[in-house]
Amino acid sequence: MLDLSELQLPSCPGVYRFYNERNALLYVGKSINIAQRVRSHFQAARQDPKEARLTRHTTHIDWTLTAGEIGALLLENRQIKTLHPLYNRRLRKTRKLWTLQPRQVAGSEQTEIALCALSADQAQPELFGLFPGKAMALKQLKALIAEYHLCERLLGLERGQGRCFGHQIGRCFGACCGEEPLQQHNQRLHQALASRQLAAWPWPSSLVIEERNQMDPTRSDWHLINQWAYLGTAFLPNGLTPIEQQSVPESFDLDAYFILQKALKQPGLNIYLYQNQRLTALPSRSTATPRITPKVRNKGRALS
Repeated sequence: MLDLSELQLPSCPGVYRFYNERNALLYVGKSINIAQRVRSHFQAARQDPKEARLTRHTTHIDWTLTAGEIGALLLENRQIKTLHPLYNRRLRKTRKLWTLQPRQVAGSEQTEIALCALSADQAQPELFGLFPGKAMALKQLKALIAEYHLCERLLGLERGQGRCFGHQIGRCFGACCGEEPLQQHNQRLHQALASRQLAAWPWPSSLVIEERNQMDPTRSDWHLINQWAYLGTAFLPNGLTPIEQQSVPESFDLDAYFILQKALKQPGLNIYLYQNQRLTALPSRSTATPRITPKVRNKGRALS
């Protein structure tokens, strides 16, 4: 087994990679403390068969340091999707996504919900949630039905006439049997869908997140993003232009979307508009985003 004491693993944020004797990439991971996280894999190998197989086949490890957790998350996500490590399952690129699509029944005010599949590079006029599988989309719809007391029969999930099963057990307010006006049911349905509607890109250009280095506050990583796509990271602002120029069209990355949504809500970050190779600082309130549909945009080169 690999002797970790010889590696001089850094106690810093970043992304680490495990390789086998043929230099095949086995695993990509991230941590705010690489040394601690790598050691945890080898410690877990005593009880976890998967970790045992991974560490048994690992002959060397390398890593890329980042300023903090945001850069580590973005780089890990990109490298898993582009390098296809053998042991990673989470964050792998999804070719097909599922969404909740409202459809009005012809000649009626009734609205049904369909589970629709779309390729990752398709742009839709309305997207109420994006899910990597049909089962996850259905689970989310069921959760909304329970939370908003919606009728499964009116939504097209239950067949039959008269009272639906949900009404019999007190979960449906009775729009299916005339005890509640259909308009009220539809209003709650719209509220439910709006709670899962994805956020549009509300800025007129790319954004740059300045993430200060946790080990050296005088240094920063500059993350360039646009239309919820991670374009890359520069070590200095003058390195942003080549990243922007080399960006290429790429399908919408749901994992990057969620990483960036969370990152932009973090307090204390410096956020800039990036237009015509110039940075304009945004007040912290400007990072709040409305809930509308994302567009499929560009993705470029990052740290490697």
